[in-house]
Amino acid sequence: MSQRRVLVVVSSDADAEGLPAATNVVTADRYLEGGAEIAGRDEVVVNLCRSCRYRTKGYYVSLLADARGQQVVPSVETIEGLSAPFGLYRALQEAGVPTVDITVRRTRRNRPPPDMALPEDVAETLAFFGEPADRRFSAAARAVYREWPVPVLNLHFLKEENEWKVAEVLPVSLQQLSKEERGRLGRMFMNEELLLRRGSPRPREETRAAIAVLTDPEDPFSPSTPETIDRLEQVAARMNVHVRRIGLDEIRRLGEYDALFIRALTGVREPAFQFALRAEALGMPTIDDSQSIIRCSNKVFLEELLRREGIPTPRTMVLTSKTPWEQICELGDPLVIKLPDSSFSAAVHKVSSREEYRRHAAEMFRQSPLIIAQEYLPTEFDWRITVLGGRLLFAARYYMARGHWQIRVESGGGEDYGRVAAVPREQAPPEVVDLGLRAAALIGDGLYGVDIKETAGGAVVIEINDNPNLDHGEDDTADGDAIYRDLIGYFLGHIEENGDRDAGGQAAVRSALPRMPTEARRHYRPFEVVGLELEYAVVDNELNPASRVEDAFRVIAGRPTSDVELDGVGFSNEIADHVFELKTLAPMADLRTAEDLMVMGVRRFSETLRERFGARLLPTGMHPWLNPEAAQLWKRSGAAIYDTYARIFDVKTHGWVNVHAAHVNLPLGREDEAVAMHNAAALLIAYLPALAASSPVFDGQLQPAASGRLSWILQHQAALPESQGEIVPEYIDSFADYRKRILAPMYTALDRYPDSGRLRHEFLNARGAVIRFSRKALEIRVLDTQECVRLDVAVAVFVRSALRYLTRRLLTGRLALPDHAELVADFHATIRHGSVARVRAPHLGNMVERATNGGALASDVLRELLSGARKGGRRDEAAYLDLVEWMVETGSLSERIRVALEPHAGNERAFAQTLLRVYTELADCLERNEPWAGRAAGSP
Repeated sequence: MSQRRVLVVVSSDADAEGLPAATNVVTADRYLEGGAEIAGRDEVVVNLCRSCRYRTKGYYVSLLADARGQQVVPSVETIEGLSAPFGLYRALQEAGVPTVDITVRRTRRNRPPPDMALPEDVAETLAFFGEPADRRFSAAARAVYREWPVPVLNLHFLKEENEWKVAEVLPVSLQQLSKEERGRLGRMFMNEELLLRRGSPRPREETRAAIAVLTDPEDPFSPSTPETIDRLEQVAARMNVHVRRIGLDEIRRLGEYDALFIRALTGVREPAFQFALRAEALGMPTIDDSQSIIRCSNKVFLEELLRREGIPTPRTMVLTSKTPWEQICELGDPLVIKLPDSSFSAAVHKVSSREEYRRHAAEMFRQSPLIIAQEYLPTEFDWRITVLGGRLLFAARYYMARGHWQIRVESGGGEDYGRVAAVPREQAPPEVVDLGLRAAALIGDGLYGVDIKETAGGAVVIEINDNPNLDHGEDDTADGDAIYRDLIGYFLGHIEENGDRDAGGQAAVRSALPRMPTEARRHYRPFEVVGLELEYAVVDNELNPASRVEDAFRVIAGRPTSDVELDGVGFSNEIADHVFELKTLAPMADLRTAEDLMVMGVRRFSETLRERFGARLLPTGMHPWLNPEAAQLWKRSGAAIYDTYARIFDVKTHGWVNVHAAHVNLPLGREDEAVAMHNAAALLIAYLPALAASSPVFDGQLQPAASGRLSWILQHQAALPESQGEIVPEYIDSFADYRKRILAPMYTALDRYPDSGRLRHEFLNARGAVIRFSRKALEIRVLDTQECVRLDVAVAVFVRSALRYLTRRLLTGRLALPDHAELVADFHATIRHGSVARVRAPHLGNMVERATNGGALASDVLRELLSGARKGGRRDEAAYLDLVEWMVETGSLSERIRVALEPHAGNERAFAQTLLRVYTELADCLERNEPWAGRAAGSP
């Protein structure tokens, strides 16, 4: 028997007709009104409204049920997910549910769409809470309900290769049901376990890799049919690898994948060649690689290579227009002539006389200065030995077209092909296989099709093909799925090898820094450790922004990459291609060690920039004269995410491409501790700009705000205000409250934008403190980067210690949460005025000196927080808090920069010279890890 009341919500009273009398039914209007009798947390809400589209009453029923802490079917997330077919099918596929996407099937060639399938291969059934009327589909219906829990679903199935697959998932409203069906549905309301059942899905492993397959549906000579790629996808899915087709217009999407498999026409002038070049630049395993394409696409090269290496071939000559016929006919009568870059038996002619040679050769020499002539070796079939990674992938006999000397022949406006007879690997002639392996090894380590003829004098190589055919139902009939498993295994091996190379870096690089553990413990106590992230701009020797991050990564890692790890520290890209992030790879208890590692990371990166590119690093929160319109976005990876950001927000602004922050990450601990930490962060964040502001200049001018960076952050995601709130985080009382108050509205607002799902993650939250459930940490994000690592670490020590002090006071009831709006006002004041801002700080009461109007100086608030930090800080980090005290007394770096620049503000030339001098000194400070001398001069 159910422990909780089931509440059924319908659009109107008439819709309840036919439901059992014992059912608790209310209309949507009544439910939305609320009230204690229907808003209790113990309710299980079944939303049967006629429409649940965005902003309908049905939508708000699910939304409010979630807000009221009730269990609801369907949830808003499910409602939104069902409206995005790609995401719907992707979720089912990742859950292991056999599916066929209708929109994809209709584009496939040589296959009837589902509506043309045989009647016995099509089925549909109604499923009530995952229980289907047709018991054949019980497992599939329950699996669909686990992913998309909707009261009633109409499931369409299509049989492919003797397997029923989900072809369509359609929600069904109450008024579409018959009286009998309504009765069946109503009886299920009594079973709460069934309503909320999400089943026991098999544990999902993380997807091992994503492989892009480049195809061209319009190309009649595609090396693989759509059915072949279908088979590859199916085998890959069983290996937990995602395979997706991309088109010739999607080169910008390559960065989303781990590897590229080209199944479109190759050649140095074909679009596929550009994909190969781009994939190699991205460090992706690629078939076919550009070197293989170049080598295999020219028969002149192959002739020279094979002859030099002693590989048996037919007697061959490389001809020019001046080669005499008498020399040519030494090859025999007839002979074969071909263009160097011919393929698919095109531009290949058998000639038996001088006149026939002249006729064909004249046209061929107009296309190429060289052509190939070979002796004619008639055979019933050619061996195709297909090699992958130096091993036999499959062997097949390619028979000549009926009545012709070639495998393919054009006739009557069409094409005829000889049959293909695949041979099991172990039955292929060893001497033929060995010759194929030897020949392929001369080209590379990729995928090659070696054509071999068996003659009375022994086996000879006709040619080596990159991009060889692989067709389901022909080439794979002997070895079956083993071929596809080997292909996926080849890619996985190279992907994982690249991953190891990324993680380790070069041996010389590894020795540059002390060894530190990079694996984080699973659980930490609150404040036990700290993870630190610092962002820097790369500039040339004149301090102009320089897009050298990707180049430096390549040099340090030894290969193209977006991330570098160096035994304790790592480098990662940011959205702008001249900015990168330096971070500790594992959280650290002792921030003195973190300083040592980060300093050596800065020096290693600086050395690479200086010696290889004549560039350097620039600290502080913003570049002082960068033109954001001229900045370039990072292209090497993450293109889908960055492009989505660019569609929703104006990323060519200072708030996106000209911000350099320091982030402090602290472990969450228990839920009550994490909640207190998050709320305490609001009490601290409002005053951190008074300490850490370092960006008074942008657009080449002194600006009003002490933290120009934060003045932009206040508005940079204004197009989606739910994603940033007031930056000062809202108070919460539980993790569930955090998800409902902060994450849910953010995701709901994001869903208004089409194709925005890539941003539906916690990283979209731009508040000044965010809970990172993915790494069990609270991240503080309102800190401008300082001029040297030592001061960034000092600020991090202060944040940890002060936040610990405030958190303890909240947990013990010695501190009350003030009006949130007052903290927001204080935050805006410190952003603009820094340490001299007048603030309210209501939670500190009479612990700070106040004016008659109750206001206090931000610097006095910092002094009180520092006093608390000293009480909760580590003794071995006291020296860092001494540095913070000095920063409070002398003013923030932003205020010190303003002191140096303000006297020259009326003289454009003197101002520009002073600006360059000051920021050059700051860049020097970063390399020396020393505070700027200008901090100690004068007074703010």
